[in-house]
Amino acid sequence: MSQARNAFAAYRSATEATVSKHRIVQMLLDGAVLAIQRSIDGFEIEEFGLRQQTIHNQITKAAAIVNQLRVALDLEVGGDFARKLFGLYGYIGDHLIQGNVRKEPEPLREAQRHLKVIQEAWREMLAAQVTGSVIESPGTRPASATGTERVNFNMSV
Repeated sequence: MSQARNAFAAYRSATEATVSKHRIVQMLLDGAVLAIQRSIDGFEIEEFGLRQQTIHNQITKAAAIVNQLRVALDLEVGGDFARKLFGLYGYIGDHLIQGNVRKEPEPLREAQRHLKVIQEAWREMLAAQVTGSVIESPGTRPASATGTERVNFNMSV
């Protein structure tokens, strides 16, 4: 068992060393959206115990990811945008809790809808960085800002 733990620790260390922080955020967003979808799909499970367990476990997973994204925001450097994103992550987390407590899919769908918007924006930002293009957002950054300043979400991950 310790061999497996050592292998996992080595893999994780290598991954963290080779994957950019921005890509890690993308992977977290993908994981949260997927976990929410799995919790929504869990409502279709007929066996009561398995349904409840699946819904709970997937919501808990998504909530942990959203919370980590939230606490990773650098509110001082990110300014107003980071504060708004912090609030949005809180809103999403609240809906995940509501969906789990009430065992209703609608709050989960609402949380997923907002998370998908963030996910898509993040995906576009990464694609723009790869191609060297700039994501234009009129009025949010001065025209003199460089491309990376325009898309930097200022996360301290």
